Amino acid sequence: MSPNISHECALCWLLALAVVASNAAAGEAAAPRPQLQRDKTPGRQVRVAAIPIGMGGDYDKKLKLALSHLETAGSQGVDIACLPEEFAGTKAEQIPGPTTNAVGEVAKKHNMWVVCPIREQAEKEQYNTAVLLDRQGKVAGYYRKVFVFWGEGVNVSRDGVKVFDTDFGRISILTCFDLNYAELWLDAEKQGAEIVLWPSAYGGGAPLNGNAMIHGYYIVAVGWGNIIDATGETIKDVEKPREQQFIATLDLDRAFVHKDFTGEKIKKLLAEHKGEVEMEKDCGMEGWYLLRSTKAGVLVRDLCKQYEIELLRDYRHRSREQINAARKNGKKI
Repeated sequence: MSPNISHECALCWLLALAVVASNAAAGEAAAPRPQLQRDKTPGRQVRVAAIPIGMGGDYDKKLKLALSHLETAGSQGVDIACLPEEFAGTKAEQIPGPTTNAVGEVAKKHNMWVVCPIREQAEKEQYNTAVLLDRQGKVAGYYRKVFVFWGEGVNVSRDGVKVFDTDFGRISILTCFDLNYAELWLDAEKQGAEIVLWPSAYGGGAPLNGNAMIHGYYIVAVGWGNIIDATGETIKDVEKPREQQFIATLDLDRAFVHKDFTGEKIKKLLAEHKGEVEMEKDCGMEGWYLLRSTKAGVLVRDLCKQYEIELLRDYRHRSREQINAARKNGKKI
């Protein structure tokens, strides 16, 4: 979509770019970017940042604040940073537009992905939209809020849940009031999401933890900045380089497997790869194992395929399909 920027918006964009240049000149991002030594680090690591600076407010001030936060995140080697929904106000703009262009400059500068939520003007309709910008600052996709909250004054998405393939893994985006609708979170799981980013105007709380545990993905919650492990536990060991910014390193290779039909296979895997793979957790009541790599270059998920061990998510989806087929055909299991 070609930008259609008014004179006023163009001035805002130029101001924002000036802020980026000013921050760089002031040395805010002068520190060398830390890089994960992925060839020397076990698993599949990704650094994520939640930036809960709140929804709305004065456009120029909030955009300046967001760009400053992204400079900080970039200087910390973040792979993907997420801002809150409509963080710079509710004046609608096209994609690309002044906000995504300004944020895209910082994304490109620091070689990181950014979730940049805006109010989108799409011809005659408006949406609460989270725009995904890639490491070159270009629009890689967008998610329009499915369950709009009462009084937002925007259209309801007809696109549904989306997933996006990045260079570090598969992600999905859900927004604020979407938290209340289980079908969206299940759809993200069915499409293979490994991280769900959740830009929001409020904290969300326990349902976020529940969704992470049930679906086995990480959640980066940008209401209050809590980053949630795939076990459903809020990650406590987070970095806080400044107020209203939270950074965590996630391992997307960790693997949940069900105990059903896998015991001997897992014993063999662990015995033959001692010092390379370990059982991180035996979830006795749930009937799950959680495995992780302890040696760089060894991926648990690849070994599970080699040893014909289904991941928990795959086991449940296959079982659902086969049991439903038996139900439909009146067969015994």
